Amino acid sequence: MKLSPLETAAPLREDAWLAAPTLAEELAPHVYRTPLLRPSACAELLREIDARAALLRARGVALTPPNSMHEHGYVLEALGFGALLEDVRRRVAPLAERLLPQFAQGELDAHHSYLVDYSSRTDEELGFHVDDSEVTVNVCLGDEFHGAELVMLGLRCGLHLQSGVRAEEELEIVHEPGSAIVHAGLHRHRVDPIRSGRRRNLIVWLRNSRWRAQRGPLECQSWCGARR
Repeated sequence: MKLSPLETAAPLREDAWLAAPTLAEELAPHVYRTPLLRPSACAELLREIDARAALLRARGVALTPPNSMHEHGYVLEALGFGALLEDVRRRVAPLAERLLPQFAQGELDAHHSYLVDYSSRTDEELGFHVDDSEVTVNVCLGDEFHGAELVMLGLRCGLHLQSGVRAEEELEIVHEPGSAIVHAGLHRHRVDPIRSGRRRNLIVWLRNSRWRAQRGPLECQSWCGARR
C-alpha cells in the first residue's frame, strides 16, 4: 500500500488477509476471536495512517477524535480510507451476521470505523461503556504493548445497561496483532490501563441502516443477561 497521502487508499491486497474470515473461536457467549490480517499488513497500514495524519497536520488540518470516549485516534474516512474500510466491512460482515444473527438484523450494510490509540501519551484506558453498533469488530494492529486488555462485562438490552455485572460475565481479553474480536455492540466492556508500549486498534462499528431507521421503543430481549 505505497500510496501518496493525497490519494484515496485502495483496499488491502489479498495477501494482507490471513484467510477469508470464516472461522472464529468462541471466547464467551456472543464474543468471538477470528484471525484476520497478517502482522506485516497491520504494520504497513499503521505506517500509512501515520503518514496521512502527519501530512494533514502539516497543512493545518485539525483531526478530531473518533468519538466522545477517546481523546486520541482518528476517524479513518477523514484520512482517505473509505474504500479500504468498505472492503473490510464487505469481508467481515458475513461472518458477523452468521455469528450474531440476532444483532445483525439480517444485513450489516453500514459502518463507522476509526483507530484507537492507547499509550502513556495518548488514551491510557477506557471506562465501562457500550458501542453505537449492532456488531463491533475490534482488530488489533499493534504495536508492542503490555496491558490495555479488553474486558467484557456482560450483554444487556438497552433497558438494563446499568445492571450489575456477575463474576462469570467478566472476561479479560489480551489483544494479538492481526486478530479481531467480534461482539454485540450492546455487550458492555472497558479497556484496562496500558502498562507499557502502544496499542492501536481498528474499530469497525457494523450497523444495519434499515433496522435503525425503523426500530421502535426499547424492550428487554431474550439474550439480555439481566434475565438470568
